[in-house]
Amino acid sequence: MTHLITFALQFDNMKLAEKIFNIFFYILSIIIVSISCDAPVKVDSIDDLFSNIDVSEESLVEYAIGFDVLNVDNNYKLIIYNPDDRSLVLACYYFVADRSISDNKTVFAETIDSVAVFSATQLNAYSKLNVLDKVVAISESDFIRNEEVLELFEKGKIVNLANNGNFFLEKALEIHPSIVFYSPYNLAQKHPLAETNLTMIPFFDFKETDPLGRAEWIKFTGLFFNKQRQADSIFNIIKTEYNKYKSLTSDITNVPTVFSDKYYSGQWFVPGGRSYIARLFEDAGAEYIWKENTNTASFNIDFETVYHHANDADFWRIIGYYDNDGFSYEKLAMENELYQNFDAFNNKNVVFCDSKSTSYFERGALEPHVILADLIFAFHPELLPEYSPIYYKLYK
Repeated sequence: MTHLITFALQFDNMKLAEKIFNIFFYILSIIIVSISCDAPVKVDSIDDLFSNIDVSEESLVEYAIGFDVLNVDNNYKLIIYNPDDRSLVLACYYFVADRSISDNKTVFAETIDSVAVFSATQLNAYSKLNVLDKVVAISESDFIRNEEVLELFEKGKIVNLANNGNFFLEKALEIHPSIVFYSPYNLAQKHPLAETNLTMIPFFDFKETDPLGRAEWIKFTGLFFNKQRQADSIFNIIKTEYNKYKSLTSDITNVPTVFSDKYYSGQWFVPGGRSYIARLFEDAGAEYIWKENTNTASFNIDFETVYHHANDADFWRIIGYYDNDGFSYEKLAMENELYQNFDAFNNKNVVFCDSKSTSYFERGALEPHVILADLIFAFHPELLPEYSPIYYKLYK
């Protein structure tokens, strides 16, 4: 009987020990998995780091088509595409947290301390990210309206590397910025500063046809200064505001027609039906008269063709500037008396943006939500009764 009791106690102790072991093993496995998920992956090369990343699934870019950003343990890969053919990769740049990674690729292990910026729209991103102190050079200073940039220029902290299309090679070599950001309008044409062997990185925001895609290039800029979080935060605000305004026109039944720009030197350049401004027209609840056109850029046609399609359009969008008190219908008629034959002229439905006083070409790329609100207010004022336009204004 004593032996039976002893055996029973031993059996119960074995079951208890087994339970304790199972619980211990379960907790240990959770700790191991947690550590393996949180700890940075130790790799010897950048190729190893990004080898298992699917760009289409894991890019941090939502709308822009000119670049992608991948992130592995706070190591970033920037991919820049040919804006006319996304299947062609123009360059890749890597931003690594682990400085021990050695590779023959273009690697940035530290933030950049000096840059030349040849895109006015990108300068606005520098202002928003508080990194204007990194800018040591610009181009075409006479056309810059950014007050912070002009102040630094006047103090001699920023120099001008180009004027009237002429680049100053010796000055560029003298200041030797870490990076030159430029906007190549013709990829087949070699940039004048290419022979300096400075690091030159293309900035293609102007090729984006989605307004949010163009604004998303602030993420591109943020990478070079370890400002990813700030760039994401700024972009998310822009995205939220843009989509909020866009939703206002989702159920409208009255869709006015609109045409764009003016006749100049024997031809009328009009935005393509897949262009940036065409997308804004659509999101603002208007029907662009060339919406069936498949061009993403502007194309030229003769006056007669424009008149045939646009003479009875509801609105006429124009961007430019007039000296001496700005835009007026009288000034517009003086440019071409035939403008008076358009209904939008006679009904005083010209939506005009003064590009000079508003700094549209510098600020607009990062304020698509404001531009959209302006256009909605012009086309559908009842949707934004208390709104005050910033860029585009309907002149009555």
